[in-house]
Amino acid sequence: MRSALPTLLLLTACAPTLTVNAADTPPVDLGGAAPDVVILSVAGRCGVPCAAPRDNWAYLGSRGTVDRVAREFQAAGLSVQAANYASSPTARFVSARTGTEQRGYAALLADLDALRAAWTGPDAPRIVLLGHSQGVVWLHQLTRDRPDVPFAAQIDLDGICLGWKTDFGPLIRTGDPFSPLNACEPMIVAGQRVNAKDVVWPNVARGIEVQSKRLPRRGAATGFAVNYLFEVEGNVRLDGTTRALTRFISAREDHSAVTYPASDAMTWVAGQLRTLTLEWASQDARGPAGTASP
Repeated sequence: MRSALPTLLLLTACAPTLTVNAADTPPVDLGGAAPDVVILSVAGRCGVPCAAPRDNWAYLGSRGTVDRVAREFQAAGLSVQAANYASSPTARFVSARTGTEQRGYAALLADLDALRAAWTGPDAPRIVLLGHSQGVVWLHQLTRDRPDVPFAAQIDLDGICLGWKTDFGPLIRTGDPFSPLNACEPMIVAGQRVNAKDVVWPNVARGIEVQSKRLPRRGAATGFAVNYLFEVEGNVRLDGTTRALTRFISAREDHSAVTYPASDAMTWVAGQLRTLTLEWASQDARGPAGTASP
């Protein structure tokens, strides 16, 4: 028995440590009718202790964050489907944290292209992006890589670059145009140096940004009093303005807590989405030419 103990401990250490909960929001089904809204979510780096990117997983679906966003659209009478991705440049991998297959950025690109090909014309769904932590970086890269694709909204939950190059350097071909490896590098915007992940590209109609607390404060049941990871720079447009961009700084929630469905941060996001659905209804009533629909 004593000789088997090291093997048992090794197997235990390698075993999945998290249970993945199914999301209520229906998954994207390209074989059916187009929904009104498609949510594409990308989660961030796995929580410590972990070995990223091997342990990364698509927790925004499991945690209920995606469902919280979807409910606001559903409350407005809109049908919603969603696809969730992990923080990785690869198409697919098995997360050691969950023991389940995960899809990364390469799969996101392929899925977006397939979605655009399957659902075309006036009935094409509005696409909403939802990212947390490193996932925010991937989604800003997506809007840059697909400038011809209109995105109805981009929701950023405390986007940060922690571990970006060390995690993904061995997996990314640096010779690619607009290499994702440079997604956290500064660029010049209206004469100022701005991190590329903070640039909202012209094909994004609406930007909704959340940042976690800066100062120690007890409050959120799902977080810690001291917040070690947080975003500080606000998003900007290419012309240096904040046109159609809003930002909320949660005074009592840490980097992880802002993603939970009942958080102050997600409650604020929900309010922004309610306003957005009213704007969409007004746009739809005017029709594509800007005149009232019959």
